Amino acid sequence: MNPVICYFISSVISLASLPGVPAEKLTFGARQITTELVGRKYSLCDDGKPVEVIILSVEAPTTGIQIGPFEFKSKKTIVKTKVVMSGNEYYGTGKAKTNVAATLMQLQDEQLPFERTEFSVALKKSLEDALN
Repeated sequence: MNPVICYFISSVISLASLPGVPAEKLTFGARQITTELVGRKYSLCDDGKPVEVIILSVEAPTTGIQIGPFEFKSKKTIVKTKVVMSGNEYYGTGKAKTNVAATLMQLQDEQLPFERTEFSVALKKSLEDALN
C-alpha cells in the first residue's frame, strides 16, 4: 500500500520590496493562495512535507502617453515567485494590468498607486505558474 503524501505551507517570505509598501502587505494572502492551489492537487496536513514560498520580486512600472490635455497611463504589476516542494524548486511569473485615462488636472501624481488587488491577481498567477 502506498503511503499518502501530504503537504503544509511552512513559510512565506518576501525578498521583494516596493517603496512605500510594507513587507507584510507583500506576503499577506500568499499563504492562503498557496494553500488553495496546493490543496487542488495534493493532500494537506499539519505534519506533512513543507512547502516554502518566496516572493522574489515585485515590479510595478508605469507607462503612459499624453495627447493634449489627456493622459493615458498603464501600470503592469509583475510578481515572480519560487515555490520549494519536495526538494524541487518551481518558478513562476504573474502579471496584472491597471489602465487609467484622465486629464492632466485629474491625475495629480505622476505614478499610479500600487493596488493591493492588482498585486493579489499577479501573485496568484505567479503561484499558479510555479505549481502547474
